Amino acid sequence: MKRILFLGVSILLTSAINAQVIFSGVSPASIAGNYELTYGEPTSGWGSDDLMDPANSVLGELALYDDANNYGCLSASNPGDLAGKIAVLYRGDCEFGLKGLNAEQAGAIACVIINNEPGGPIPMAAGASGELINSIPVVMISDVDGAALVAAMDNEPVTVFIGNKAGYYEYDLGIKASEILRPVSSSIPLALVENGGEFPIEILATVYNYGSEDQTGVSLQAIIESNGVELYNETSSDVDLASGESMDLSLPTYNPTDWIVGDYTLKYIVHSSATDEYEHDNEIETPFKISSSVFTYASYNEDGELNSTGGSQPAEPGNLFSQCIYFRDQNASRLAVHQMSFAAMKRSDNENPSIEGEEFFLRIVKWNDNFVDMNDVPNPIGSYEELVLQSYTMETDASGEVVTAPFDVENQIVLEDNQRYLFCVTTYNGEIFLGTDGAMTYAGNHDHYLQPLFPIEIGSGSFRPYGFTDGVIFGETVPSIAVSFIDPASVSIKAQEKAIQMKAYPNPASDALVVDFNKNEVSKVELVSIAGQLIESQNVSSNVQKTTFDVSNVENGVYIVKVTLNNDLTHTMRVVVSR
Repeated sequence: MKRILFLGVSILLTSAINAQVIFSGVSPASIAGNYELTYGEPTSGWGSDDLMDPANSVLGELALYDDANNYGCLSASNPGDLAGKIAVLYRGDCEFGLKGLNAEQAGAIACVIINNEPGGPIPMAAGASGELINSIPVVMISDVDGAALVAAMDNEPVTVFIGNKAGYYEYDLGIKASEILRPVSSSIPLALVENGGEFPIEILATVYNYGSEDQTGVSLQAIIESNGVELYNETSSDVDLASGESMDLSLPTYNPTDWIVGDYTLKYIVHSSATDEYEHDNEIETPFKISSSVFTYASYNEDGELNSTGGSQPAEPGNLFSQCIYFRDQNASRLAVHQMSFAAMKRSDNENPSIEGEEFFLRIVKWNDNFVDMNDVPNPIGSYEELVLQSYTMETDASGEVVTAPFDVENQIVLEDNQRYLFCVTTYNGEIFLGTDGAMTYAGNHDHYLQPLFPIEIGSGSFRPYGFTDGVIFGETVPSIAVSFIDPASVSIKAQEKAIQMKAYPNPASDALVVDFNKNEVSKVELVSIAGQLIESQNVSSNVQKTTFDVSNVENGVYIVKVTLNNDLTHTMRVVVSR
């Protein structure tokens, strides 16, 4: 087998616009289909040819690399078996670039690295050897996909396609997981959507013509089902789509008068008047839940458990790393925070791979920056307030498993409508990976809604609204974090008081101290010394939002502002008088 040469200059010119680098099983039929991949790019220090160019695509038979552990870190003892084939080996023991270089020197036309850690493929650094590769592509696939291919290789030859398939087939339409609209979260509590119009599902996907021929009669279909019952089925009008072109196709929004708790699926299907020669990217299904209590962006596995198929950490781990999910809703006051779920792990080849006894911190951060969307979001986040910081210690070695930690009663705060929040998990151990769901991407949602999704914090207080990608591709690293809620009526008075937000300024104060009630209905406000002596008391009229204390004659020191609300809850703030 050898590289595939495509005919037609026009294909090469348009491929960069609608490029789709894929790893596709060709034969036998049992392994046919698309596989998630990452690959070594020339712009990242690799000597490999650019897979974005269809001329560099590879079609070939897989062959196991033969060294002591199939890790490809030693020169192959079976170059005759690898010559003209695609070498298959495993991640681990040496840098990625050396594996690719050894495969090329053994005569392989490509190198496939199987992740030896649970989860999807990861970005691969070229290292010292990657730039020495003359041409062959080096790609990575997941542990699960790798196991399926190796098992098939035990029975018969396995052939795969690696590269940009633009122009490879005459008739080939497709849609991408990163360019569809999904529901805004994978699971949303019923309390947020219980009235009509509170959870509309917008329907849109970008349809690509990867084939060498123009296509007519192209349409997009969307189906929403729950428990086998079809709730929505719409198909767009037919359009024509020239070779190498793409088009956004949208359908009417699904906006029921009421939702019920249950599992749902949104399925996108692309159709045309021609028979598609590569059907593996013609259909995408995305599941979502209306839950009794849970909010998450991550998907669920067949057992109904939150997916955590990989992990993330900074490229250069420091002393603190936080992975966060973004939350904002017009009906947030219908919820009080109850517990958080997350996953964490270390590499299996770590000197101490156990996470038993590791300490994590569960945090609720109130994000106060005033912005419209990602076009004017501050980076790093400029104004935030830490509402909850709670420690959680792993009682067992639950590496890679999703664990759930209830918030202490005083931390079960009631949320505010339309307020931005971050729900974060923090570690101070640079060897820890915080769990991610490689089965999901919200890149299409980000491009459409332009709202932050998965901010991270690297170093105390250094919150980045973009996550890892700093504005290049958003929504790709989905944290395996879920937040469970309860009815605010069940929250303790202490927790309700903790959730009250007000301001007293300036602090320190010298002459006048302003107390801003932040839209809370207040009946009385008092200034009390740290020893409990009442300095001044003011009754507050209805709808008054601010009051002022004259502290010009008050002695320097620390004081307490005590505010009593109309519902008899109280809120206190510590202030300093200093001249």
